[in-house]
Amino acid sequence: MARIDLPQRGLHLEYESHGEPRHAAVILVMGLGLQLVSWPPMLIDALVNAGYRVIVFDNRDIGLSGSGPLPRYTRPQRAMLAHLLHQGFTPPYRIADMAADTLALADALHIDRFAVVGVSLGGMVGQTLAARWPERVRSLVSIMSSAGPRTAPWPSPTLLWRFLQRPPRNAGLEAKLRHFMVLMQALGHIHDADELDALRQRLTRSLKRAYNPAGAARQLLAVMADPDRSAEVATIRCPTLIIHGADDPLVPLPAARHLAKLLPHARLEILPRMGHYLPASALPELARLAIEHLRATKI
Repeated sequence: MARIDLPQRGLHLEYESHGEPRHAAVILVMGLGLQLVSWPPMLIDALVNAGYRVIVFDNRDIGLSGSGPLPRYTRPQRAMLAHLLHQGFTPPYRIADMAADTLALADALHIDRFAVVGVSLGGMVGQTLAARWPERVRSLVSIMSSAGPRTAPWPSPTLLWRFLQRPPRNAGLEAKLRHFMVLMQALGHIHDADELDALRQRLTRSLKRAYNPAGAARQLLAVMADPDRSAEVATIRCPTLIIHGADDPLVPLPAARHLAKLLPHARLEILPRMGHYLPASALPELARLAIEHLRATKI
């Protein structure tokens, strides 16, 4: 892992580079509140073995990366109420700012053109990159993502409530671990014992590495601040692959179908039984689809 300062963005990002620097670059952008260590090594290794340089990093406000400038913004509880009432609020930053962070990271690493693979919030960041900087983004893979929270049905109230909850402020490691295990089990429909063990290890590593619930809340405000990005997403022209789980309870499947309508040139792949999670059982197919897409677009 390495830290890179981005003075033009007013923050630093923690990142890792895998594979040969001379190979075509693929930047992986993780979802809301998740760190670079949340990327399954199997997926990174598959991309590296296919001949790509893979960059993973902590988004701003998460993990070991900085928060960046934080002007006065609407507090999360009030912002959530405003969002529900279709009223405006002031976010600390927007998805476009996170996309600009990613571009600044590519600049600092002297990467001119690259492919983007984004999960959930990371897919939104990737979409924004492809729409606003088409000369830089060769190819896009958007996984379990949407064109904004109002472009798909809301999750069930029970799941949404659980998703928005935090562990108690003074909770220890085990209490935090139990909280996030329950949440991720619900998001991913995880029942397999080996998968649960792998999830526990990954969450333990993340919680010991860094814990920033305020940053995750601010990332959520960035998502809510742009409830429908359809017009911008529809301008994407680079080769695009949309991957979605058939059983995603957080970003339901109609979100992917909406993306496919906005991007008629895109390919939509629906993975059966997959929820809002990257399970080991789905990784071989995810890797195959992504690599096929990258190779077909000469990336």
